[in-house]
Amino acid sequence: MEKIDDRIKASKTIRYDNAEPSVVFRIAWYVVTSQPGTLLTEYSEPEGPTFTGKVIFTTTTGGVKVRLQVSVEEAQKSIEITAFGGNQSIITRYVNDLAALLDTSLRKYRGVADKDKNKLRRALMAKTCWDRVVYGVLSKSPLSEIYVNLSHGREMMVKATEGEEVLPLTLTTEAWLTRIESLPRDKTLPADIATELAKKTIEWKKETHSFISRYL
Repeated sequence: MEKIDDRIKASKTIRYDNAEPSVVFRIAWYVVTSQPGTLLTEYSEPEGPTFTGKVIFTTTTGGVKVRLQVSVEEAQKSIEITAFGGNQSIITRYVNDLAALLDTSLRKYRGVADKDKNKLRRALMAKTCWDRVVYGVLSKSPLSEIYVNLSHGREMMVKATEGEEVLPLTLTTEAWLTRIESLPRDKTLPADIATELAKKTIEWKKETHSFISRYL
């Protein structure tokens, strides 16, 4: 994606009363990536006793290329959504629409039955794993990073759907782990395998999105 003008931006801060900032972070991640063509470009692993999560995506909305940053701060109980792009009115509307969707999703989460919350949390974690797999493929990361995210995403979806009809991704993710486990972990995937995996991961993202949408 071409360089995006950082001088034009729109931002919105949402307060949340949920005591689980990590879940709030993943719900925000899910809401943002619900839009087709949204790609993960940077993320930071939360560290320390107080949760701070930050993730950056690129996408296109209203014909405008956008870089979107989402931050969740446990200390302030806040979610900040900031978009950078070439048209003020379009990115402002985009941020406002995302904020409204996120607010709706957070309210729905509060209404999810306790017995289903663990399923939802695991599926939300899997969703982030699939985005990280695609990110790893596109950035030509070592196989070790891709394998960890693929394995963890599969584990989370197996647990999320325990007792239900087996999803196709449960079988295909297992097959993919078997296929790549013998490859050198410190090397990038061969180009043909990487392309095929990225395409397959998009299918897993759609299946996981469909599962999450039962609740949110």
